[in-house]
Amino acid sequence: MTKTYQIQTNETPVITQKNKFLNWLPTIAWLPFALVINSIVIPPIISFGYWGRWIGLFILTVFGFWQLFLPGKWQQNRFDRYAILVLTLIAISTVFADSDSALHASKFYETGVFKAFSILLTYLSLTWGLQSILNNGDSLTLQKDRAMKTLRDSPPETLASGNAKSIRERAKAVIHNLLLVATLIYTVGLFGNLLKIIPQSLGAYCGIFFNPNTTAALGIVILPLSIWFASQNKRLGMFKFFPTFVIFTAIILSGARTPLFAIGILIIYHFICWWKYKGGEIIVIYGIFAIIISLILILSIDFWESPLFTQLYESLTNPNGAGITSFRTNLLWPLFIQEIFASPVSALIGHGWGSEEAFLKLQGMENNFFERWSLGSAHSAYVGLTYQIGILGSLLTFIPLWSLVVSHINQSSLALNKEEFEFRLALTSTILAELCVCFFETGFYNIGSAHALPVWLVAYIAVKINDQQEI
Repeated sequence: MTKTYQIQTNETPVITQKNKFLNWLPTIAWLPFALVINSIVIPPIISFGYWGRWIGLFILTVFGFWQLFLPGKWQQNRFDRYAILVLTLIAISTVFADSDSALHASKFYETGVFKAFSILLTYLSLTWGLQSILNNGDSLTLQKDRAMKTLRDSPPETLASGNAKSIRERAKAVIHNLLLVATLIYTVGLFGNLLKIIPQSLGAYCGIFFNPNTTAALGIVILPLSIWFASQNKRLGMFKFFPTFVIFTAIILSGARTPLFAIGILIIYHFICWWKYKGGEIIVIYGIFAIIISLILILSIDFWESPLFTQLYESLTNPNGAGITSFRTNLLWPLFIQEIFASPVSALIGHGWGSEEAFLKLQGMENNFFERWSLGSAHSAYVGLTYQIGILGSLLTFIPLWSLVVSHINQSSLALNKEEFEFRLALTSTILAELCVCFFETGFYNIGSAHALPVWLVAYIAVKINDQQEI
């Protein structure tokens, strides 16, 4: 894989009003899913929003179909190739699922078709809708006609450079809008909880969401984007840290365990990438940071004997409660893994799309314990996805995403400038955060989860930008 160093041009792109509106479409498409499914709202709104949540994705897909597919401008990339393979495997796995299985007593096919449609619509909204926004030819103009003429008379390398730069700017605008809306959601939820206007759910601060795990999962996914926002906005002063502060505070108050694990991984990942980019300089920065933290801990040694530390330790290690491996994972993972390897066919292509929920509904019919605790997923995207579309489907899904994350480590030393490095680091860190969440959550492939669509948007943008950088 060869790195192409772009020829920089002096033309300054100007964002038109049309492009400003289009850059909001992905965020508008995400909102119905994030708010209607996951939020504390009045019951009539839930019933109305159940179908209304699809409006945003449908509009984005139709827009892309009209602007990109019909004119014959649709360009497939690596994201599309893997997505089409996974969608094909979903169809094969579901069609060849055991027709005599008791899963059909739990409306297996009804669940599978509905969920498969949501995945297909999401994919089309990305490959048509988001691509049409990133490639929109009318969205960028040049400040001067002479500059436009210079660009037309430029060699192909310069034209490719200008196109790549335009795509990056539009991608940044999409990410920026997504972050602004997410910050607003967290701000309203956080102050609503603190002022007791919005009730707590499950005994934890969870903002407008009814599940603290949703608050934590979305927060840890958006957090790298908020850090990028702070690094890019020099004129906002201390206010540029507001999104990071609000989101990080909400994550901590949620009391969820997964973010603690994910934050640790993200810190290590950022350290490695910055080390590759800056060399030994970053080691000094991290070393000073580690010394400061160590001094704080030493000076506050009484913390280790305080009731707060005792409660924290028990909450993380108690296997009978909400420990690192809770009773749900201790119960569900062995159950699903046993079923995955029940036969060579199920191990290879799984039990069919939608069989994860159907399997647990079946268990609920036979055991009241499953029904009483509302156990509707495997509590691990890796386990749940493998159960549905087998080891083959799981590899086709996760290996490309992990490859994006790992490849950025090597590409960090080749970054053209700090701005490009930080943006790409934000994208891959978001994907890494979701891959960490996947160890204990299954929302990654359930589009109704608040954190699913933002990650898929970021993943598509990351692939699109990579394609612009390579030959």
